[in-house]
Amino acid sequence: MSMKHDRRGYAALYNFSYMSIGAFVPLVGQYLSSEGFSGTQVGTVTATGTAVAIFASAFWGKRYSRSGRKDLVLMGLCLMASLMCFVFMNMEEYIFVIAAFGAMYFFQAPVMSLTDAFTVERASVFGSLRAWGAVGFALGIFLAGVFSDVLDIKVIFPFYILSFTAAAVTVWRIGVKTEEKERGNVKGDSVKREGGYTSLLKNRRLCQLILCAFFMGGTNVANNTYFSFLYIEGGGTVAGVGAVMLLMVGSEVPFMAWCERLSRKFTGEKTIMAAMIISAVRFLVMGLGLPWWMLAAISFSQGVVNGIILIEFVRYAAKLAPKGKESLAISAYYIIGSNLSTIVCQLCGGRLLDLGGAAAVYLFFGFFNMAGVCLYWKFRLYKSIDETGG
Repeated sequence: MSMKHDRRGYAALYNFSYMSIGAFVPLVGQYLSSEGFSGTQVGTVTATGTAVAIFASAFWGKRYSRSGRKDLVLMGLCLMASLMCFVFMNMEEYIFVIAAFGAMYFFQAPVMSLTDAFTVERASVFGSLRAWGAVGFALGIFLAGVFSDVLDIKVIFPFYILSFTAAAVTVWRIGVKTEEKERGNVKGDSVKREGGYTSLLKNRRLCQLILCAFFMGGTNVANNTYFSFLYIEGGGTVAGVGAVMLLMVGSEVPFMAWCERLSRKFTGEKTIMAAMIISAVRFLVMGLGLPWWMLAAISFSQGVVNGIILIEFVRYAAKLAPKGKESLAISAYYIIGSNLSTIVCQLCGGRLLDLGGAAAVYLFFGFFNMAGVCLYWKFRLYKSIDETGG
């Protein structure tokens, strides 16, 4: 079965899996707040899930790389994430909420990186396929925001469960035959012989890239939690959060589709540099305490940032990885550049929310990004391997 024939299946997988995240993550902070949790507690709960994600991504990434049935690994993760979400929605005590949220993230977190690896290993059109994830995320935000305002904030739970279940069905429909046919090509004996993740430490440029990603990924993820606080602080409503985040995430779609063209014109390395600078500037501006309508006006800047970074960082990591270890490199990027970074941003964000409000959170995000920009420049990662001679 050709990749061209399977294109719709991969697009649907991205659409449904990210729709579940879009419906849940941006509003889970509001849900916890409505249940009486403080800003610090909200940050602790979300950071706990991300802490579990570090172990989970390493655990499932290694098993995925050695599996001959990668479709079943993804399908199982989606179904278990749905089940754990059902458990989480029925928890009330703080300690049980933390435990259930962590259990849910043990299965949810690896889905993103492994879906990317699953696609990058097989497709030459990663950007246009990944764009369907942004479409799903935007739809999830918009629908959950509208229904939360009309019905109840708890509507985020059925959205999450049904969307991840649909993603599991989509993985199954992609086809067992494709997995069996490509098993020998993807599995790669070199992964076992070279010791898995530890062998990646020998690649200095890859480690430098992942360190730079640490100062970028967490702010973009934590933005999904804290933007609702910033928007409401600026005079907006919960329904408005859904509409504006729809614009924010929807603006990522064209840039994800165009980033391959941009990379060919300017190189992927320089395109990443530009997106990192824009990210730092936009968070610093948002940290000035803007009214809701100004936040809505600059929302499209997210498309330039995430539409490029979410594609090009993954491709850069895969390009730098040793042959046959692309999935491990992508998982390592998510572990450090997304999960560990998000823990720092969620914990610091929760504390700053209590001390100085949402504007203080976004000033922190801006300076955090600037550190990543400086390191990216210092390591000369904006130059291709051919330009550096390495």
